Amino acid sequence: MFPFGNQLLKCEVGALDTRLVEGSMFVTIRRYSPKNGAINRASLELLRRQMQDEFLPVIRQIPGFQAYYVVNIDDRELMTLSFCDSPEGAAESARCAAEYTMRNPLVYELGRPDLTEGQVLTWAERVVQVTPADEAAARALALWYEESRGMLLTASER
Repeated sequence: MFPFGNQLLKCEVGALDTRLVEGSMFVTIRRYSPKNGAINRASLELLRRQMQDEFLPVIRQIPGFQAYYVVNIDDRELMTLSFCDSPEGAAESARCAAEYTMRNPLVYELGRPDLTEGQVLTWAERVVQVTPADEAAARALALWYEESRGMLLTASER
């Protein structure tokens, strides 16, 4: 579904709906070009894990955070895209990224990024239709995971 005047138009794509959205969204794009001209695969994998474990939990706590992407460009460059729904969120995202870059030797090796910031004028996104059965299954799976994790931790402590 997407807004059209005062009504919503629905565009079905298989089991998904697509909607066009208007509102406030701000993007920060950082383009890192390594000093030696290439990024090796092992470093990329390590960086991916570190960012997932250390950086993403921090940036997800920023008020207005929407999304964060890291893009590998032919093992020559990395590009990150941060999306927030306010300029303040985008500024906080930039501050966190700069701080993380200074602390992480792998990111620091990539050099100082080219930085581009701006307001997103419009965007489209897919919306998955979630049924009550899907929600119940997700809750059951989460409960099973927590119980299994608890049993494993208890067993390993013995």
